[in-house]
Amino acid sequence: MYPYVIDDPIDIADCCTTEVTIEFPEGKRWLFFATPKQLASNGELIDGSDVRFQLGERHMIVVGKVSPAIIDAVLNALYVNGELHGRTLPLASD
Repeated sequence: MYPYVIDDPIDIADCCTTEVTIEFPEGKRWLFFATPKQLASNGELIDGSDVRFQLGERHMIVVGKVSPAIIDAVLNALYVNGELHGRTLPLASD
């Protein structure tokens, strides 16, 4: 498993997504975690309704609860299954 940093405070996870930066050999990449509750209040509104939608990006991981232990377990499972790189995006350099 590659080193990673949880970029956002976990205690605000009910209202905001939680970004994680991972240090791959070729450079930093990122993904984010979201809960169903967050998804219900974020995303694009469908015209003429109060219903929101998200496009299910590969770098979006949906979990029932966000915690350091859950993030670690998911990242390790993705790594073991060879999916971690494909579930991340390159971090834009400054």
